[in-house]
Amino acid sequence: MAPPESWCEVGLNVRPNLHGLLRYPAMMVPKMQGDIIDAVLGVTGQDCRVLDPFVGSGTIMTEAIIRGLDFTGIDINPLAVLVCEAKAAIDAGADVNGAAKTVIHYLRTDIQETIDVEFNNRSKWFSDESAMHLSRVRRGIEQVADRAARKVLWTAFAETVRKSSNSRTSTYKLHIRKDDELVEGSRVASIFEDVLRQTLYRIEEYRKEHLAGRARKPKVRIICSDVRVAKLGKSAKQHDILVTSPPYGDNQTTIPYGQFSYLTLQWIPEIDLPAGWSSDHISNTHALDSSSLGGSKVGAMEKAETMKFTSPTFAAFVKTARNAGNTAAIQKVGCFTYDFLESLSQIRSQSSSSAHWILTTGNRTASGMRVPFDAICRDIVEFLGGKPIATLQRELPSKRMPSRNSVGEMITAEATLVAEFA
Repeated sequence: MAPPESWCEVGLNVRPNLHGLLRYPAMMVPKMQGDIIDAVLGVTGQDCRVLDPFVGSGTIMTEAIIRGLDFTGIDINPLAVLVCEAKAAIDAGADVNGAAKTVIHYLRTDIQETIDVEFNNRSKWFSDESAMHLSRVRRGIEQVADRAARKVLWTAFAETVRKSSNSRTSTYKLHIRKDDELVEGSRVASIFEDVLRQTLYRIEEYRKEHLAGRARKPKVRIICSDVRVAKLGKSAKQHDILVTSPPYGDNQTTIPYGQFSYLTLQWIPEIDLPAGWSSDHISNTHALDSSSLGGSKVGAMEKAETMKFTSPTFAAFVKTARNAGNTAAIQKVGCFTYDFLESLSQIRSQSSSSAHWILTTGNRTASGMRVPFDAICRDIVEFLGGKPIATLQRELPSKRMPSRNSVGEMITAEATLVAEFA
């Protein structure tokens, strides 16, 4: 089935209002996900809870609450959860305008030259001047009494860190910018104020367009946890709609969400990080990615054997890899798909017996072999009792994924599987 053209558009207009608060890695297309949710609602009715076990920056969450649907999201990354909490706070009516005035007034009066945060290699990623100005912004945000409004400000702060640190913005991995691309520390405050203005505009746009005529205020729960052990809690709804785009492989060789988040998480005070976050996950630049799906290779061959009985597609992949003497591919893909199976098993065990699942996946390259993750995902869904009812193929207009001179080849297409559980 071919997707509509609106699902393949690019540019700023693709991510309106809250969808564009932070340039988070590999964000989904809001229009596409919203259309799919609407199609499922046409069959199930409104008595549903929407789930996203890999919530990221909250594309699915935003599309769900726009429609007045209760939502539960999970992510191991504290920054992702914080951004989702910020969006939920905006939807709930947090006074962000008042909070912004407090911060701007503080920035006009703070002349301290202290640096409030230190961590390993801080001077590599932030000059002393940049760190001084970021410290002023940080102190300004701390002046805001309302924690919900602070979450929104920390999201603007995260975008400021992304734009002003010494790490390149052209990649989600931490790489030092070229000398002629470094941002002067004196520009930090103006960058923050510009991001804040854009944030306030997006909030106004969102509230005008989506809140006035909405029938009900949705219940939102965001869980900071490894999805493999997350507790969803009970829902009064009769039907669950799981909509997600899981990682396509281990973070270290696909998209390093942890590296992307590391610098910002060094700056945000612990009191404002989500409940359930672990300091171990931000102890170094690789810790969070190593704790994510496929990050550990312990018991790799045993996990691969388990997956062979779960997924015929994976079993065929292993046979091809063995014939090529590619043990590394078996171990890498086996660990990731096993962890992914555990994740979906955990969700299925806690969700409504009646459910629709919509999973968008892509096929990456691991150790020189193309991984048929879309077909493996389908096998896992069927193993858990789901019945596939449709598959949508979409060519990607652009995707910030590993390039040919990196660890893998470019992912150029995605598959969206729609399945139902009776």
